[in-house]
Amino acid sequence: MFNLIFNLIFNKMTKKKTFPKKKAEVNTGVLEPVLAEVDLKVPPMPKAKKSNPFTAPTFGKKSEKPIIFKLLGGKKIPGTNRRQHPIVSMMKAEDVIFDPIKGVNRKIRYIPGESSIYEDEQKENSKVKSPILFTEGVLVVNNQNPTLLDYLNNCNGNKNNPNRMRDKQPTFVMVDKSRDAKAIINREMKEIDAMQLALKMPINKLIGYAKVLGVNVEKSTEEIRYDMRILAKKSPESFITGLDDPMTEIKETILTAEEYAIIKMEPNRVSWRKGDQTSMICHVPVGKKPVDHFAGFCMEKEGELVLAEIKKQIDRFNN
Repeated sequence: MFNLIFNLIFNKMTKKKTFPKKKAEVNTGVLEPVLAEVDLKVPPMPKAKKSNPFTAPTFGKKSEKPIIFKLLGGKKIPGTNRRQHPIVSMMKAEDVIFDPIKGVNRKIRYIPGESSIYEDEQKENSKVKSPILFTEGVLVVNNQNPTLLDYLNNCNGNKNNPNRMRDKQPTFVMVDKSRDAKAIINREMKEIDAMQLALKMPINKLIGYAKVLGVNVEKSTEEIRYDMRILAKKSPESFITGLDDPMTEIKETILTAEEYAIIKMEPNRVSWRKGDQTSMICHVPVGKKPVDHFAGFCMEKEGELVLAEIKKQIDRFNN
């Protein structure tokens, strides 16, 4: 019995373990999907922005700047570019205009509450209740009143209206800030150019031009330049153009000839002067300045020989 048990244990310990054989891989021609190992990184969640509880709410598009209309005419206020108007000026809120789209005349009316300015598009019982008011010559209209803007842009009183009937007198204009700013800048640039000319002009030319403009030249050069600078700032465009005007040079010659007693200018005539004797060159019409009329005379064919003789006599004085 003992031997039997011993043999069973011995056989079990010495017996080799067998494992099932792997099945041979069969190439079927079909590629099996290979799953690659992907490192999926989850981005951090964005932090919620804190809303400002004090921010004013906005309702749609922001309002545009108001449009300003200004009455024409009025009394000019001395020392300013402004004009004086009554505290309140009234303008009719109805007009007959030319409609360029339909090619006909149509009646327009401004009635608060109506969406259209055309009478044929308004309610039958609608009536004009009050005129349009300008306060001290100014009317400010914001874009929340489109009907009033439409009326003002299309009525015959608007000078800027390209379809305005030419037989109707304009009474107001729309103020264009950008255009006004450009005009101011252009004027200031011309003022600077004109004043620079007055300050840098050669002395001989300065005195001659000063005589033509009526500036007293019987003083120091600095005082003459100062007076010319004032004239240049007051009318910069005419000051600059006057330098290149042929009439300016002729007037300088005429005034010099008068100083040298070559000619004599009187309110009604211009004459040659030889000592106490005078012989008339031309008459001066009533209401005209002798220097202006004589300069015009010298520009004509009849006066060319006269001007040439004046220049010869001036050259004799200078030589």
